[in-house]
Amino acid sequence: MSVTAPNEDSFEEIIARGFIIKARYSGRNLSYEVEPLFTHERSFELVLRSIADTGYYPLYREKDGRYFITLVKGAKRSISLPEWAHVLLLLTTLVTVTLAGYIWWAGGDILQSLLFAASLMIILGGHELGHYLAAKRRRVAATLPFFIPVPPNIFPFGTMGAVITMRSPIPDRRALLEVGISGPLAGFLLSLPFIAYGLMYSTPVPLEETKDELTFFMPLAMQAIARAVLGELGEASLDAHPLAMAGWIGLFVTSLNLLPMGQLDGGHVVRALFPRRYRAVYRLTFLLLLFAFVLWPGWLLWAVVAYFLTRLEHPGPLNDVTPLDTRRKLLALAALLLLVLTFMPVPFISTELLLEISRG
Repeated sequence: MSVTAPNEDSFEEIIARGFIIKARYSGRNLSYEVEPLFTHERSFELVLRSIADTGYYPLYREKDGRYFITLVKGAKRSISLPEWAHVLLLLTTLVTVTLAGYIWWAGGDILQSLLFAASLMIILGGHELGHYLAAKRRRVAATLPFFIPVPPNIFPFGTMGAVITMRSPIPDRRALLEVGISGPLAGFLLSLPFIAYGLMYSTPVPLEETKDELTFFMPLAMQAIARAVLGELGEASLDAHPLAMAGWIGLFVTSLNLLPMGQLDGGHVVRALFPRRYRAVYRLTFLLLLFAFVLWPGWLLWAVVAYFLTRLEHPGPLNDVTPLDTRRKLLALAALLLLVLTFMPVPFISTELLLEISRG
């Protein structure tokens, strides 16, 4: 159904429901200098609800103590697939993750491979479901999750995870923060029981006796569970149960998503928290990842991928003026805590190299 754009007088009538219009500027987009009649949140909500069916969105910004609303035409924001395509991607990913478990993580045991696949799919799916439910609660249109299957001989997890895309703009900084943190928080919490159960059936092995070509390092959250379940491991390696590895992957994915860059989940949190200084945080994170290349080469790849996907930019929410309340600031602090608990400067290393380092 086509939408006929209102004229300038109609726009002014809509904006006047929540704001006093002090000046109008014509250019590429109509822009108005305004003063809120109520709280910033209430005034903007009145305009947003009234303009929803016009095909335009209001961007509410503050500059040097002055407030502006700019009208931008809505654009198609995401691809749309039929429901059967989402189901097909889900089933294909289940197959590739099961094969990954069979080849890499379960020693050729098909039952253990299926357990690995089911647990990892629950963790990754829960991450995206967290985003989806938060978006729905804040009345942001979002797609169903797109699972991304990858042949296990190309990528050992059998998947590049899952994504959802927003089909309408995020209304304000509070919603942006909630949508950003909800996925990592759900993925983190779902990873913990799989880690705890998997570690109960994992066996410590002296590093000199391990047959694994790679040694995986545990993040702080997993180390705490390991101490509670297995006691102090010292320099021993771990013959990890597939469920423990699925949980490890869940924490690793959580840490990658929480990096404060662009439109990663951590980037959403930083954009909501620091609307004027977020670019500095993005660039600092990018530089730190480049330097972290000396610890683990994978950080260089991730820095490059994140840069080209996001250009270290973020469009921000429609209402960029309403500040975060105390509860949302505590959520941002929780995001930082999750990053500390899940981040691994060196996720894994060659066992042979680790032995050389330990001896010398």
